[in-house]
Amino acid sequence: MKKLTLKALFVAGFAFALSSAYAGESVYDKCLSEGEKLIEAAKTEGRAAAENVDENLLASCKAELTKMEEAAMKRAGVDPAQNTHNPYKFMTGEERVKWSKLWEAVDAMQGRGVRFLQNAWYGGDPGNRLDEMEKTGKIPADWR
Repeated sequence: MKKLTLKALFVAGFAFALSSAYAGESVYDKCLSEGEKLIEAAKTEGRAAAENVDENLLASCKAELTKMEEAAMKRAGVDPAQNTHNPYKFMTGEERVKWSKLWEAVDAMQGRGVRFLQNAWYGGDPGNRLDEMEKTGKIPADWR
């Protein structure tokens, strides 16, 4: 009976650790992973890939964007309510990269954005296909 109880405790502890690891994932990471999934899904599903997006996740991603923008403005001594400039102006280089990646994910969740639409319309990066056309002089069979 002791062995069974110890095994059950071990399994329960392991399950808790896994759930805690997932719960510990930040909103930023969740948004990026969802955005990347949608961008990849657009290759096969087209624009329909963005139809079943979790609206709560989208709202939390937008809130994360606002939080990043306001933090940069406050650090620069600018009142976010009175700001007339692009928040990008007040960010460091690292913040700009994170901000733009998050915007890309939000755009993908809304069915827009350059990478999402390229995948939806061309089935992937059109640059590779254009290179192939230049080399062979022929339009690929799977060109959309």
